[in-house]
This record gives sequence, structure tokens and C-alpha cells, in this order.
Amino acid sequence: MAEEQPGIDESSSIEDLHHLRLMALLDEQVREKGARKAAADLGVDHRTLASSLESGQLSRRMRVALDRALLAGEGSPAREQKERNDELAGRMDQVEEKVDGLGRDVSQGMAAVQGEVKQLRTEQEQSLRRVEGRIDRIEGGGSSGEGPPAPGSPGRRSPSRPRRDFPDLVTVDPASDDEAIFGAAWPLVQEWRKLKNTHPDRGRGLDWLRVEERLLSVELALLEDHGLTLPPETYPLKGLDRSGQVNWRRKALEDTGKARKRRELLFRLRRALTLGKWRG
Repeated sequence: MAEEQPGIDESSSIEDLHHLRLMALLDEQVREKGARKAAADLGVDHRTLASSLESGQLSRRMRVALDRALLAGEGSPAREQKERNDELAGRMDQVEEKVDGLGRDVSQGMAAVQGEVKQLRTEQEQSLRRVEGRIDRIEGGGSSGEGPPAPGSPGRRSPSRPRRDFPDLVTVDPASDDEAIFGAAWPLVQEWRKLKNTHPDRGRGLDWLRVEERLLSVELALLEDHGLTLPPETYPLKGLDRSGQVNWRRKALEDTGKARKRRELLFRLRRALTLGKWRG
């Protein structure tokens, strides 16, 4: 007994289904436009069209014409699919607007936090200067005057031995001794300077979010792993000031990561809807 060939049966079923779909499209075109107008739109002779309707069989020319019409969006199934795609695209636009609005809210919140931190930093710097002034007077011999200690007195660095006053403070401008000063943090300092020089403060696209996420990660590494302080600070941060700088960056990194993931999801969905033609 011959073995069954299910693959051939499946192919035949698919071919029959496609034939029925083409015949349904032909019937619909004739009902909507009339035989002569439908034949003209399909690019075939009206007698060929009439023969296909009567016999239920499609010539090669008729099948090619109907396949072309189906791909062009003719027929009820194609229109329904197009309407569904248009509806999905509209909903995607609404979601994208909500994402952009959320990003603006996050930016405004960050600006408010930065303003408060800046005010606290200014007050801290003023207090630090007052304390340093008292220390300088004590080290200069206990003088109660407001003038600086005399040259060569204790506490005054010799001008012949220049060195960096705050080695824990990252600077925007490079210096010849940067690598020696920053040590293991030097590669991160180099990357941070490059990002600060090329990355705009504000943006909304996927590329901007990716760079912003990397910049915040580098800044957190410099603050937490290497104990450095970043501009625009002019003195190394300690205690609550350092915690404030770390905390707002941590929150900003989390928000930026969420925004970046939402934007990537929107990108993938839009490319899927447009069959890979949309590139953002």
C-alpha cells in the first residue's frame, strides 16, 4: 500500500484556499464595479473575466491580475487589515505623545531638584570658606586680623611647590597631570569629558536617551566608586552634599532607563506595523 503524503495534501489545501480568495475578490469587484469596469481595472479582457466567473477556473493571466489587486489592497479583507493597521498606528501616536509628556514632567522635576541642590551647595561653600578662614588665621599664628598670613608662615603653601588644591575634584579642562591625579578613574574621567562636550543637555530621541543613560552611569561611578566630585562644584563634596548629588543622579538614571525602554518598544512596534520600513 502506498504511503500517505500529507505534505502534498497540505499544499493542495493552501492552493484551494488561495483560489477561493481570488474568486471571492473577483466576484466582489464585479458586483461593485460591473464586469467591464472590473476587467479594465484588472487589465484583462472582459470576456476573459466573464469566462472565469462562469467556469470557476482562473487562467494564468487572470490569476496574476487578481494577485496584483489583492496585494494592492483591493477587496474587503485587505481593507479591513488596512483599517486595523491605521487604528494601531493612531493608538501608537497617542502612546508616543504620553511618553513625551512624561519625559517633560521628569525633566521639570529634575530641574527643580537641581535648583534646590544648587542653593544648598552655595550655602555650604559659604560656610566652608568661613571655616577655612578661621583655620588659616589659627595656622598663621592666631592673628585676629582679616588679612592673609605672611609669606612663609605655617599653613601657607610655598609658591615654588605648585600642586592641585583639590585632587578629588574633576575638571572640565584637561591638565598635564590628570592621569597621575585621577589614577584608576582616569578612563572614566576621559569618557565623561567627551560626553559632556558632545551631548546636549536636553533631548527626546532614542539616541539622546541612550547617551544620557551612559553619562549618568559614568557620573555615578565617579561619585560612588572613586569618591570624586563633579563640576560645577568648586570644592570636594562630603556628607549630605555628596549624598544629594548621588541620589538625584540615581533617580535620573532610573527615569532615563524607563524612558529609553519605552522608546525602544515604540520603535519596535512601529517597525513591525510598517514591515521594517520605518527607521525612526
